[in-house]
Amino acid sequence: MSPPEDESKLFPISNSQFPIPNSQFPIPHQAALPSSRRSNPLANLTQLKLWHIFFGLGIIPFLTYRILWIPHLIMNPTPGFWEAQVKILSFHENISSGADVHPYCSKWYTWPWMWRPVAYFYDTALNTTEAVPLHPPLPGGMGQFVYDVHAMGNPCLWWLSTAAIILLLLLLIQRLLEGVGWKMPLTPYTGIALYLFVNWLANLLPWARVSRCTFLYHYMGASVFSGLALAWLVDCWLLSKLPQYKSAGATVIVVVLLAFVFWLPIYLGLPLSPEAYQLRMWFRSWV
Repeated sequence: MSPPEDESKLFPISNSQFPIPNSQFPIPHQAALPSSRRSNPLANLTQLKLWHIFFGLGIIPFLTYRILWIPHLIMNPTPGFWEAQVKILSFHENISSGADVHPYCSKWYTWPWMWRPVAYFYDTALNTTEAVPLHPPLPGGMGQFVYDVHAMGNPCLWWLSTAAIILLLLLLIQRLLEGVGWKMPLTPYTGIALYLFVNWLANLLPWARVSRCTFLYHYMGASVFSGLALAWLVDCWLLSKLPQYKSAGATVIVVVLLAFVFWLPIYLGLPLSPEAYQLRMWFRSWV
């Protein structure tokens, strides 16, 4: 048994019983399972009843949210739970957007590219006797220093995760084109790709309707799934028998680790020379 010819042009196969084609895109191949073992990941949805959905997506989330408020309401009984919800909603509805509201506001469509991170703290010291708040004295003979704390992700991890989501979208489009009409042939690998992409989109798109000032950290929910997408692809590459895919997976890990060390000083507020600080500010929008 061998994989369909059209699929083998795009996806590497790690199982030795199949011929390994030349691939232009390092995307994992769908699981090479016998047809008797393949199952549609969505087949069990037909067994769900309305009360299952209402209980799982309505009652349980509400009870969880309500329980989380108990410690706060014990310490601050006024306003009550429902009044607090109304005030929270009103507060967010009345916040405008733009640099006049906050210099680090950013639009939702810029978050996957990390165009505008948030600077929490910035200060400089010219010598060891100058008082700079919130950090210990500077070591002697080091001249001018910059202390900066930025709320930003690891740029290499961030951008590679976005690239992974785009790669999964291409995979899903390719699978959709293979189907009959608009029916997508689902496999275990397609199911994983669909799960990651849909959840990433579901955590990002609701912010498109938010008019208030938003920040990069609002992308955290969606970034979980873009990070998982990258981790899944790297795992598949490392398990591949093709050396180029193993190299690609190892390269991603090394680049991400080196980038973390490089940008670590602005995560922790460690002293940097002005030149070293500028070296880490790759775009004007980061400052």
